[in-house]
Amino acid sequence: MISDKSKDADPVGNDLVTKGAFALYRAENAHRVSEFEKSQNAEAAIAADFDSYRIRYLRKFKDVFDSLSEQGLTVTRAV
Repeated sequence: MISDKSKDADPVGNDLVTKGAFALYRAENAHRVSEFEKSQNAEAAIAADFDSYRIRYLRKFKDVFDSLSEQGLTVTRAV
């Protein structure tokens, strides 16, 4: 996966699976996220921690995504 790491780029990514993986990470690691939120650069700290678990959460969310698809359900991004 090639990503644009410019200053204005979202540090997590913008595709649906990556956003879903990040949401899953935040839900499963609420205690860690709440600790990171106490820091001055909270979003960067959270994104860096997510990066260390990125592969795991991409795989987990992709599995959930595929399972929902098999059931005839879809995951869409809210506008």
